[in-house]
Amino acid sequence: MTNINIGNKIRQLRKKKGITQESLASVLSVSPQAVSKWESGLTYPDVEIIPIIAGYFEVSMDILFGYDVREMKAKIQKIIDDAMKYFFDDTAKYIKIIKDALQDYPENEDLLAALLDGYEYTLRDKGDTSHLDEMIELSQKIITESTDFIKVCNVKDSQAAAYLKKGEYQEAKKVLKTLPREYNLRDEAFAFRLSGKDKLNGACFSRCHHLQGLYIACMEEGDAWFFMNQHSDVKLRNYTPGDYIPEALKCYKKGLRVLTTFLLTDCHDNPADQYLWDGMQTFHWAFHQCIAACYKKLGNIEECDKSVSEAYRLISVAWKDFEENKARYMEPFYKYLEDYGLAEYIR
Repeated sequence: MTNINIGNKIRQLRKKKGITQESLASVLSVSPQAVSKWESGLTYPDVEIIPIIAGYFEVSMDILFGYDVREMKAKIQKIIDDAMKYFFDDTAKYIKIIKDALQDYPENEDLLAALLDGYEYTLRDKGDTSHLDEMIELSQKIITESTDFIKVCNVKDSQAAAYLKKGEYQEAKKVLKTLPREYNLRDEAFAFRLSGKDKLNGACFSRCHHLQGLYIACMEEGDAWFFMNQHSDVKLRNYTPGDYIPEALKCYKKGLRVLTTFLLTDCHDNPADQYLWDGMQTFHWAFHQCIAACYKKLGNIEECDKSVSEAYRLISVAWKDFEENKARYMEPFYKYLEDYGLAEYIR
C-alpha cells in the first residue's frame, strides 16, 4: 500500500509545535495511546478526525497526508490509461489492474468509476452477472460522495443496468428518474434501459429533444451563412460572397423540412393543435421569413413574396388566441422582418 506517512507528519507537526502526545490527545479528545499508534504507523486516525488535526496544526490536508494531490491524480490517471489497453481484449486483466491500484489508493473515486466501467462492460458484452451487487454498491458510493455531475449521471445509468439484470425493474426506474431532464439525460436513459410504456415515453420525449435540436441547428447554420458578410475577419476561404446565400437557403429549407415532418397533421385539423410543443410555431414562420430573405438577395422577388405571405398565414393560425393577442405575437414577427432585410413587408 502507498505509504501516506500521516503518522510521521503528525509527529513532525507535534514536535514543531512543542507539545507532547498527551497534550495532543487531550486537544483531540482521544487517548495518548491512539496518538502513539498513529505516529508509529500502527493505525491511522479516523476519517472524521483528520480535518480537525489539519485545522489544529493549521496545515492543508495535502501537507498532513504528505503527498501532492495533483501528483496523485496524475499517477492514478496513468494507471487507468495503462489499464485501458486491456479493456476490450482482456477485461479481466483491466479489472485486476484497477483493483490492485485501489489497494494503493483506497476509495479513490476515479478508480472506483473505472472498476465500475469494467464490470459494466463484462455485463453488457459478455453477460457476466457475477458483479451485480458490487456494481450497485460501487455506484451508490460514487453517487453519494462525488461532486462530478457527469460522472454521477453515468454511474446512475450503470447502477440501473445492474438492477435490471437482477430483475429489479422498479429499482432501476427509480434510479433513472433521478437523472435530470436537462440535456435529455433521463429520457435517453429510459429509452435505452427500460421497456414497455416507460421505454416508449422516454423515446418520445427524446425524439422531441433531438428534433428540436436539429431544426434549431439548421436555423443557426443558415444564419451563419446568411450573415457571413457582417464579419470580414471570419469569412470562409474558398467561398465568395455569392456562395453564402445559396448555402443559407439550403440550411433553412432543411430545417423547415425537419420541422414540418413532425407536424401532427394526421391527428388534428386545426393548425394550432398540430405542433408538438409551444415555440415550434415561431420557428415555423421564422423559417419562411429566412427563406424569403434569401430569395430577395438572390433577386427572386416572386419566391420572396410567396414565402413572406406563407409566414403571415402561419402566424395567423398557429395560436388559438392570436386575434386576442395579435400585438404580442406580431412584435417578434416584425422584428425578424427587419433583421433579415424584409422591412418593406411589414404591414
